[in-house]
Amino acid sequence: MRGCLVAAALTMVAMVPTNGNAQVYSLPTPAPEITAASAGWQINGEPVFYAGSFYYPTGPSVFFDGNVMVRTGVYRGVPLYVDATVDPYGIVYVPIGGNVMRPYERHRDGELTGTVGNRPPSFPIERDVEASLAAETSLMTPPAGVTLEPRVLPERERAVGTRGFGARPRSEADESAATEPVEPRPGGIESIPPPHANDGIWIEFEGTRYYSAGPAVPYAPDRFKQIGDHRGFPVYRATDGATDVIFVASVTDGPLAPYKR
Repeated sequence: MRGCLVAAALTMVAMVPTNGNAQVYSLPTPAPEITAASAGWQINGEPVFYAGSFYYPTGPSVFFDGNVMVRTGVYRGVPLYVDATVDPYGIVYVPIGGNVMRPYERHRDGELTGTVGNRPPSFPIERDVEASLAAETSLMTPPAGVTLEPRVLPERERAVGTRGFGARPRSEADESAATEPVEPRPGGIESIPPPHANDGIWIEFEGTRYYSAGPAVPYAPDRFKQIGDHRGFPVYRATDGATDVIFVASVTDGPLAPYKR
């Protein structure tokens, strides 16, 4: 009888459910394997076309940080990265060798004048009123008595070449070259290849992936409620907003970047 009671007690204990806690760890972004160290467009300081805008090289260069930088596109075979903790459309980073990243920033003009993201712009901003005044100035007619036609120099004053300190006399080859028409050379058109892969800007919070959902918004204590944190940064949810949208702050009481599930 006593053995039956012990067996029944063990059976009841085995049937009691246990609660387990599961944690989800987000791995850092791997370091770039392809760089633009020997690319001519990077060496010559040419702009990068990304997300419908041209981004121009600025400085200083930074080191790659896989905890905050994520891959967001490809330009001429070289991967592009952004900092997921700040404005994703303000600065892109191009690997230029090792773990060194060169920042490229877009100009803040027109409607983008006030959208300076989470950091001040490197280039001077141009407001709409300044662009309008510049356009009106370029269309103004010259005052009376002033001509915009170039002045034609007499033949004896034209420089046709030098040899030492004296002028070289014109030859028959020069005369024939001056009379022959010069045909314009055809220009080349190069299309920008589309990215092969682009998962967008995203973070993982409570085991779910959230994607970037627009520009940052100002923080207000009565509009947002903190529901957790992501790598040391507070995570909020709008009190009267959708439940599948969260907001992540990069600084205390600073602007909040929205992310949608």
